[in-house]
Amino acid sequence: MRVNKVILTGFLLALLGGATQGAAAEADGWYKEVRDLYYGISVQVRYYPGDVELSKRVWAYLESIDNVFNDYKAGSEVSDINHLNAAGTVTLSPMLAEAFEKSRQSWQLSEGVFDISCAPIRNLWKQAAKRGVLPSDAEVSAVRERCGLNLTGQTGNQLTLSKSGLQFDFGGIVKGIIADHVIEMLKAGGAQSALVQIGGETAAFGVSQKNRPFRIAVQHPENRDDTWCVIHDPGKGLSASTSGNYEQPIMINGKEFYHIMDPRTGYTAKTDILSVSIAFPETGKNWLADTLSTTGVILGPEKTFAIIKPLGGEALFLIRENGQIKEVKSPGWGIFE
Repeated sequence: MRVNKVILTGFLLALLGGATQGAAAEADGWYKEVRDLYYGISVQVRYYPGDVELSKRVWAYLESIDNVFNDYKAGSEVSDINHLNAAGTVTLSPMLAEAFEKSRQSWQLSEGVFDISCAPIRNLWKQAAKRGVLPSDAEVSAVRERCGLNLTGQTGNQLTLSKSGLQFDFGGIVKGIIADHVIEMLKAGGAQSALVQIGGETAAFGVSQKNRPFRIAVQHPENRDDTWCVIHDPGKGLSASTSGNYEQPIMINGKEFYHIMDPRTGYTAKTDILSVSIAFPETGKNWLADTLSTTGVILGPEKTFAIIKPLGGEALFLIRENGQIKEVKSPGWGIFE
């Protein structure tokens, strides 16, 4: 399923007050910079105390992502795997090996709803949008034959492909993984407070420049210029993500379809869920927030709450009901309000 929340997902968790493009060394010792990387994803790094060498290492890491995960870029690691068109074993870089491992964990948690092997389904629907004609049942069935993480195996950095034609799309997890790694780098480099935003993934710890917990705005699902609500770091850090269909839905012959695909059917999600926000009261879990906010659109509140409760997460669903937007919150969501 295509779950890249920057290209095909409309979600935004924005720091109240925003940030200007480019680097800035604040008079109070904060470092702040915003750049567009990897598919034009907006990336903000803000931390205290600022350190020139640490910032260079962080941006070097961020700029390396494109050559690994951009499956549209010829020569990237994922693109090369996607073009193998053969069964066999592939040696993965440490970065990609980690992404496969965490993707498999999310696949298991979601009972197969999160599946990075569904790039063929994504591509089919993208082609349908270009030609303005819905894919046929036969076309959907054919691409589903080439999907399923159960068709792969992994031991360390060795990935086994059990059949030809497998293709992967890490759009629904890579930004969360990146956010977690940047936070790790900043903590290891001596940062006392930080906020990292990669597209709609937000990770934070410490206090803001206003000497209070970071406050994050969740976008209104039907008006991108408005805020639906504000959440904050409850004290020990924050990993947060929101998925919705209000940025770039799939349009075919004038009809709007959800950009999130259900790998169990090969079709777009059919739901009244406008957006799903997942938050954890700690850093290091953006990869989970990233994947589970997407699968929540398909699984719905009850199943999502059951998945995230033992993991320590909370969720907020915005659902259209009788022409109105209804909030459905997990029992512990209030810690972020």
